[in-house]
Amino acid sequence: MPTEHSNPREVSRRIFLGAAGATVGALAAPAALATAASAAPSNSDVGDAADRPRPGSTQGFALISDTHLNPAAPARTETMRAVFAAIAERDPAAVLHCGDITDSGSPEQIALYRSTVPAELAGRVRYTPGNHEVRWDVSAKEEYHRAFGASPQSFDVSGVHVVALDPTMLLQEPGHFGGALLDWLEKDLRRVRKNTPIVIFQHHPVGDAWYYADDQDRFLELVQRHDVRVVFAGHVHAEAVRPMNGLVEVTLKAVKDSPHYYWAERTNGEAGVPQLVVTRVDLLAGGGTSTTPVTTVDLAGDGPGADVEPHTVNVTAAGAAFAVRATFGHRAPVAVRAQVLPETGFSGTVNAPYTELTRTGANWRTSLDAAALPPGTHQVRLRAVAADGSWWDTVRTVELPGAGPQVAWEGGLDGAVQGALGGAGDLVVAGSTGGVVTAWSVRRGRARQRWTVRTGPVYREPVVVGSTVYVPGADHTLTALDAGTGRRRWQVRTAEPVLSTPSLGRVDGVDVLLVAAGTTLLSLDPASGREHWRAAIGGFAAGRPACDGERVYVGAGDSQAHAFDARTGAPLWSFTTRVTTDPNTALLYGPWDDRTVLVPNGPVVVSSVSATWGLDRSTGQALWSVAGSAMYAGPRLATVGGSTALLLIQERGATLLVDPATGAARWQTQLGFPVFNSGAVVDGETAWVLGVNSQLGALDLTTGKLDRLVKLGTGYSFSTPVLVDGQLVAADQNGRVRGVDLA
Repeated sequence: MPTEHSNPREVSRRIFLGAAGATVGALAAPAALATAASAAPSNSDVGDAADRPRPGSTQGFALISDTHLNPAAPARTETMRAVFAAIAERDPAAVLHCGDITDSGSPEQIALYRSTVPAELAGRVRYTPGNHEVRWDVSAKEEYHRAFGASPQSFDVSGVHVVALDPTMLLQEPGHFGGALLDWLEKDLRRVRKNTPIVIFQHHPVGDAWYYADDQDRFLELVQRHDVRVVFAGHVHAEAVRPMNGLVEVTLKAVKDSPHYYWAERTNGEAGVPQLVVTRVDLLAGGGTSTTPVTTVDLAGDGPGADVEPHTVNVTAAGAAFAVRATFGHRAPVAVRAQVLPETGFSGTVNAPYTELTRTGANWRTSLDAAALPPGTHQVRLRAVAADGSWWDTVRTVELPGAGPQVAWEGGLDGAVQGALGGAGDLVVAGSTGGVVTAWSVRRGRARQRWTVRTGPVYREPVVVGSTVYVPGADHTLTALDAGTGRRRWQVRTAEPVLSTPSLGRVDGVDVLLVAAGTTLLSLDPASGREHWRAAIGGFAAGRPACDGERVYVGAGDSQAHAFDARTGAPLWSFTTRVTTDPNTALLYGPWDDRTVLVPNGPVVVSSVSATWGLDRSTGQALWSVAGSAMYAGPRLATVGGSTALLLIQERGATLLVDPATGAARWQTQLGFPVFNSGAVVDGETAWVLGVNSQLGALDLTTGKLDRLVKLGTGYSFSTPVLVDGQLVAADQNGRVRGVDLA
């Protein structure tokens, strides 16, 4: 039967204005939000009183974004020095940096950036990280926190309450707010003094056609209950103003592209209404500056689009359509539109057609075609447009019934499940970025939770081997747990965070445990954690090493695939995946996230974002290569038609089945959805592929045909599922773990 999702009107921000409040001092990020060995420092921990924002000679503050400093791009450094000098002349109350401070967050790049900050601005610059600070961060944000302070944090300046929000995800490009961050934000905003307008700055923009954060609708629902007036964001390297949901979002141009900064100053407008006037100040080549108005935001009264906030929004799934109905208050919008949120968008701008709603009395109605959608969980966005062009967006979740795989059970973890699931026998293990590791026993389609333990944050797969679970920790640990009870057997402390997947090998009849801890490869005794040897990799490694008994192979962020002697750790050979003299380019385009594959009686297979190679095991010589970015999904071996084959799924869905001895394609197809890290599970001549937007489908490895599609949820999926007793178990960034009965 169709299910109607009827949602009464959310309590409006207007009801909440002035509803709570003592003055907010500096609030600390909770330990649950820290991704390093210790919690991020609180605001009060960042320097002494002289290092905190202090009033300048104006009621204004400056904003910059996407500076991308890198020693290999010296012109950016000179631009940064000039911009800071111009800002310092205006003596701002604060300077807000919206992230992508450097190109990859290395200590050298951070030191270079800090050298550009003039002494007179020291302590007045506040930061939020960008994806370039965390995507390749070997320190798991430790370097960031040491250099730039707490994440998130809040403070008061120029008569407004400012929140530096951090929805970035370690090892990933897009954003995710998550429950812990949103809880922190809710508590912070509730304590803001009455009639104090709120400004948020972060890296990823939200709303409209942006699709960088998969749970951005939860963020918007939260902030609309408070007096949030402006959200400043970077990332897109383009200036734009969006008046929506009671606030104005302003995206900023990139400083790396041209010398400029933004200036926000509190003034009084007509009738004494306080306003925030935002301008862009460009530095001219011949000296001097030019100023361009960007927007003026009222800091009192109803925000943009508030007059057309819907009273109710109802979405009904019936047959092959979604019926949408909305009602409004005394002021009707000039237009109401609805769309199914794009199923294939990922970390970028996505555009889908809107369908106009027709008004009949107090009701606005339309029907959205869902015939091309797979069964499962979908989202519908309704947009109400006001006469002044501002709008109010509301998102509703709806289940589309249909045949095929069905979710049989569901559980949740604190934090995101970003690493692959571990499994052996009837045991499934999930680790979360919140530091929770949970094991289920799955039998006859039912799951029973066996144990839950707290560890450090987990970003890669907990590996189950026999009676032991090996858990990589971003808190500089590798932990061995009893698979039956969760009891700790041993724990090893490492010099750098463990952001890679452990693997087991066998050397001279003895088992060895291999894992990369940052830039170091370790060979350990799996029973005790005792170290056999260690080797410097030469670059950051977040993938999975492999061992054939003679050599250990691992890809790294120095654009090299390395081979080491399995007995001693002595380096044997390196293969260059990208010829460059720039360490930053080597990292971004190297095999830093490679899940190395050993073809039986054949080559070792390594991947980067540019290509996949089959290498001779003894020499590292390239035997073949296939162009395309198959590193994130990871190559998978399968037996198809009685012979070994290699499945390569590229990040935007292009998929090939190749001969692992020659690289020759047997077939190629397009999945129609992107795949990042979640990869595929091979079951005979079928591969169950989990897309980044939680699409699940069965790929016939003999023909390349994809069918039995289902949409499992609304969160991004970076976690490779497991098959247990005929049931597929999958997880996502919302911490949801689902058992799926396959059909």
